[in-house]
Amino acid sequence: MQSENPDIDIIDFLDLLNETLGSTFVERWRYKYSEKFIKHFQLKLLSALNKQKPIKIEMLYNYLTKKCKYSDEQVLNFFQTIEIEIYSPFIYGRLKKR
Repeated sequence: MQSENPDIDIIDFLDLLNETLGSTFVERWRYKYSEKFIKHFQLKLLSALNKQKPIKIEMLYNYLTKKCKYSDEQVLNFFQTIEIEIYSPFIYGRLKKR
């Protein structure tokens, strides 16, 4: 949800990224998804931030399922649980029907 003040939106988004990349995010989700899974997600976000390039959700999905070998169900469940759409426009696009 966007406010009428873009500065507030930027601060809120930076807070979201800071929380997502922190150890509390790992602690919160590691029992449901595994610490290694969460770290893979965080590393992909950090890589995109370092490159200053947004991530297509399809590319993130493929990275986690094909390269990291996590199940489709686990990745989709994770995306739903963390409400991946709140990371827009940094993580953008739509997943193809599975």
